[in-house]
Amino acid sequence: MKQIDTLLIDLLMDLLANAENSGTCGPNLRWLLTDNGVLVITGKGKMNRSPWSKSDIKRIIIGDGATTIGEYAFAGCSSLTSVTIPNSVTTIGSSAFYDCSALTSVNIPNSVTEIGGSAFSGCSALTSVNIPNSVTEIGGSAFSGCSALTSVTIPNSVTYIGDHAFYNCINITQISSEAVVPPICDSGAFYGINKYKCKLIVPKNRLGSYTWAYQWGDFLLIEG
Repeated sequence: MKQIDTLLIDLLMDLLANAENSGTCGPNLRWLLTDNGVLVITGKGKMNRSPWSKSDIKRIIIGDGATTIGEYAFAGCSSLTSVTIPNSVTTIGSSAFYDCSALTSVNIPNSVTEIGGSAFSGCSALTSVNIPNSVTEIGGSAFSGCSALTSVTIPNSVTYIGDHAFYNCINITQISSEAVVPPICDSGAFYGINKYKCKLIVPKNRLGSYTWAYQWGDFLLIEG
């Protein structure tokens, strides 16, 4: 089924290759923006430019083969509600989805190892974030201002959380960290979260490590 979908996308891109709403966004990446607001990206390799009209984008489909989502690639796409990120992507660039205020959920695949600074900052409608067990670094301000988020699960692979990563995520009431060793946190990583009411769930027998760890120990409700 995936092969058929890829062939259909490629065919559509070929048919509309000369249209004003299509072009290139990397050495080996092509893009097409349909009349109903669907941005389709195909090809292989890095994304290094974003020539599309951001105000028209409602949905993004990135084909398997793209390896990065470029910096500011979709920043300011105020009508964007959903995005499909393939398993080929390893890096989500800084401010890639900055201020995508209509985006409600995102699934970050197992291939991604780094979420850049401010990647989802200002995504005020974001209620659900699924980070698979491959991300090692959550950049500074990555999810700052995501005021609709109520819970976050941090996988075992994460070793570093940047400054103000979850700044002003005021409605988060539960953080589950699967990391056996508490990730290193820069200043203000959880600033704005009510640490007296937010429950922190950590691996069994690691309560002591989190209680004494910088910023993790600020949470009043820590459970193993």
